[in-house]
Amino acid sequence: MTRSRFFAMAAVLLFIAACQSKKEEQQPSSQATNSAPQTLPAGEVIYTAPADWVVQPPSSSMRKAEFRWPGAEGNEDAELAVFFFPGTGGSVQANLDRWYGQFKQADGSATAQRAHTEKVDANGLVVTVTHVTGTYLKSQSPMMMSGPVEEKPNYAMLAAIVETANGPWFFKATGPEATITHWRPSFDAFVKSLRVQ
Repeated sequence: MTRSRFFAMAAVLLFIAACQSKKEEQQPSSQATNSAPQTLPAGEVIYTAPADWVVQPPSSSMRKAEFRWPGAEGNEDAELAVFFFPGTGGSVQANLDRWYGQFKQADGSATAQRAHTEKVDANGLVVTVTHVTGTYLKSQSPMMMSGPVEEKPNYAMLAAIVETANGPWFFKATGPEATITHWRPSFDAFVKSLRVQ
């Protein structure tokens, strides 16, 4: 091969490599997209509860608000509590795991495997909604992390965790499965109405 042909070939190969590199730069990288930091909205989460949710005085200083859902099909009422701990509150998954631990299944299976969890968008807010059924292990000492519990079979939990830059907001309802099922449509509409101010 002559020297001139060698340089001509080298130039062609460099040109092809440059074109390939340019093409790769123009293609979006899914890895970069997935690892990009998430910017969470800051501000107070505001909402308007449905008119038929009964407002209750918060039963503890840890609750920002509390509502009662009247019982359905002859069942007991359900309770929805709102929590917010500015600047803290733990991760979404840590809270889901803790909540799932408050239920047990008749067949001994893990409650987390029975839970239905999804992420929804509410006016730009990322909201994790979860629903689970089973025997609710209701603490007899709500202010304690452990202690005696009262077993409530055929119960359900319906909850939403709203992620904000100031910390997560929690909306957690527990009650008889029939009552939770009855109020599910209004809860779903409520979640979609959440926003920050």
